[in-house]
Amino acid sequence: MEIRRGLLLIGVTLAVLATGLLAFRLLRPEEEGQSSQSSPVATVPQVGGDTGTVPPPATRYVAALGYIEPRGQVRRLAGASNGPTSARVAELLVSEGDTVVQGQSLAVFDGVPRLRAERQVLQAQIDSLARQLETSRSEEKRYADLVATGAVSHDNLDQRRRSTEKLAGDLAETKAELQVVDADLRDGVLRAPMAGTVLRILTREGERPSDAVVLELGQTDFMDVVAEVYETDISQIRLGQRARITSEHGGFTGELSGQVREISRQVNRRDVFSSDPADAVDARVVEVRIALDPPASQRVRNLTRMQVLVRIDTGSDLG
Repeated sequence: MEIRRGLLLIGVTLAVLATGLLAFRLLRPEEEGQSSQSSPVATVPQVGGDTGTVPPPATRYVAALGYIEPRGQVRRLAGASNGPTSARVAELLVSEGDTVVQGQSLAVFDGVPRLRAERQVLQAQIDSLARQLETSRSEEKRYADLVATGAVSHDNLDQRRRSTEKLAGDLAETKAELQVVDADLRDGVLRAPMAGTVLRILTREGERPSDAVVLELGQTDFMDVVAEVYETDISQIRLGQRARITSEHGGFTGELSGQVREISRQVNRRDVFSSDPADAVDARVVEVRIALDPPASQRVRNLTRMQVLVRIDTGSDLG
């Protein structure tokens, strides 16, 4: 009995194992097929027919360093490089922050007082010669009438004519000298080429201008931000895109807003550098000019050349 019971137990065990093995082999292909269809990887065609994973979407913003500048840029004004007036500033007529009109005198150079005195002398000579010439012409006419009546000879008339011609020549020569002095006087006075605000005075009275520049002038009613965008990012920039600007070193609080109004056609080396020692100093950039909104312009009209951080919204030009 015990032997028969043992054989029966072995038989049942083998039957269970056989049934399990058969079920495993029947179910395995289906599970493998289901596994091969889960979590597919998105691919896109590549050049040459290869496939690869989908690249991440482009960032919405382009960041750049920049600086604040008056609309129309900053004009660096200098005196004439040659002529009788010295490059030394004799008199400074404006101060930083002054608003000036086009043609207004800003500074006077050495030599101008002497030229002004010389002009007064020449003008007096011209007035005197003009009176003498008028008198000589009247006398010439009177002599011509007397010659007609036989009261004087033709020699007397010819002498009067020569005197009139000499006075006319002297007057013309003196007027030419006055024109030269006037030209030198114009070069001796620095005048504003446009209306604007005196941003910075670089040369004081009694000094010679450094690099021939006396002062800087700008139109601060409308301010721009010049952003230096890396050449690798410039393809994302379009006219009309919105931008947000913050001060890198706390020169103003909050954000300024503006709009891209001009994109340079040249690639240059950077003029603005961050405080990060790892920043690439030899990077190549493209200047992008951003027109600040009117409220922002008024906030920073006295902050020309302040360094700022710029974020241009590359999606803001889309409909």
